[in-house]
Amino acid sequence: MRHLQNNPLRIGLDTSALNPNFKAHATRGIGRYVRELNNYFQGIDHQDISVGQFEHDQVIGNGPVKTLIDLAPFGRTTLRQQIMYPMKLSDKKQCNFDILHFPAHMDPPAWGLKNYIVTVLDLVPLVLSDLYKAINPNWRFRLARYLELKAITNASLIIAISENTADDVNRILNIPREKIVVTPLGVDKKFFIDGFLKEDIEGTLRKYKIPTTKDLILYVGGIDPRKNMVGLLKSFKILKEGNANGCSTKNVVLVIAGKIEEDKQYPELLRLIKENDLTNDVVLTGFIPDADLFKVFSATKVFFFPSLYEGFGFTPLEAMAAGVAVVSSDRSSMPEVLGDAGILVDPEDYKACADALGSVLSDDNLRVKLAHSGRERASKFTWAKTGEETLKAYQRFLNR
Repeated sequence: MRHLQNNPLRIGLDTSALNPNFKAHATRGIGRYVRELNNYFQGIDHQDISVGQFEHDQVIGNGPVKTLIDLAPFGRTTLRQQIMYPMKLSDKKQCNFDILHFPAHMDPPAWGLKNYIVTVLDLVPLVLSDLYKAINPNWRFRLARYLELKAITNASLIIAISENTADDVNRILNIPREKIVVTPLGVDKKFFIDGFLKEDIEGTLRKYKIPTTKDLILYVGGIDPRKNMVGLLKSFKILKEGNANGCSTKNVVLVIAGKIEEDKQYPELLRLIKENDLTNDVVLTGFIPDADLFKVFSATKVFFFPSLYEGFGFTPLEAMAAGVAVVSSDRSSMPEVLGDAGILVDPEDYKACADALGSVLSDDNLRVKLAHSGRERASKFTWAKTGEETLKAYQRFLNR
């Protein structure tokens, strides 16, 4: 696949995650990743590689086949992705690229594409298989996972967002390590800003019904099982009961931020909050846009992230960039991403988590030290580097 200067390699970047209709992507880390990649490639001029965009809904379009699929009683999304999508993507008149890049491993069809790159974000259902089988035991869940794995194994090249994810792909799927490229993600420069006026910060807290006179422990993210809401709440309860080392807990509140109201785990979260007698000590804000999140970060004493598994770990790194001390899980990619700039603990040792939270809350010097080291660590992760490493991955195809 050799390309001359006047005939560059044509890469098609899937930007479906930027479509608001893709709710599972648009408001999460995938949407941020795709937006930053797209911005990077629109801002460069490379003589050997040309990067364009395609988007699922536009490729599928309308027609008699789609109309027929839309009448199906179930499985419409799978039918469109596994039947219509590969046919349309193979039509050069509609999608004229040499190679396609799907920045999320759940998005490519499992068959019919000659050359494509897929970004593997994580292998959660395989790494935590017992946990996810318990809550998703039906055949549709198993089929979706099978199709995802086929899409990964059929790819010409795999991009992983961390060394941990790359190792999982190699170990679990037996994909050679030389077929995998690691491109760590970045932190937007806007997260490094500070210096907000006190009245602006307090106004934002009141907007989300967050107390302005209490010490804030903040969690930002989803609530699916790997996020370990049980550990989040039980650790906080130990802290509130005064059983954590070195901390007065009378003035502490836990803030959980994220678009979680429609998540099927939301009723279980409410039950856990009530069961642990934390109804008056936990604030559920819903989704907080970045412009407001910066101010909430400014008011936060410690960011708590006890996840059982992360492909990368966006939000704790963003909290570090904002100058917030972080207490995080010591599992999966978190040690690789956070280094020694945060306190890493076993997310299933709730007493250890509570002790770590208590230490940060009670020790101003420790909190300031973590804030400084966290910002320095976060500054090493830039979207420019992500784009550069992705471009290097594309260049592998130039001399094939």
